Amino acid sequence: MRMAQFYGLSPRGKKLVLKKVMVREVGTMFLPDGRSVKFDRRRPVPAARKQVIGDIKTLNPQLPLAQLHRYTMPDGKVYEEYIQEIIHSGGPCYFLALRTADGKPVRHTLWTDEEVSQY
Repeated sequence: MRMAQFYGLSPRGKKLVLKKVMVREVGTMFLPDGRSVKFDRRRPVPAARKQVIGDIKTLNPQLPLAQLHRYTMPDGKVYEEYIQEIIHSGGPCYFLALRTADGKPVRHTLWTDEEVSQY
């Protein structure tokens, strides 16, 4: 059976946009029984703001394979996912990379030929 396969970003692309930062949360949690519990905790959250900018369509446009995203980093830099390569191996295999807001590929996020050939 032929089917689409989604590999997403390379490990270097993921490392760039999926970084986490530690934040401090302070507040009050209100429980269903009326009690309240104060909290002061630290937890990791994504550093980048992530927005959906499109879909990767399959033969059935009602069932997209995956979403494409835009990442806005804390320093204001913007990266967008795009389809770097589609190879066919029992169906289309989608490999994503990142580009800057002006459309230039971020070279170190590209899949290498060796990485792609593993799939």
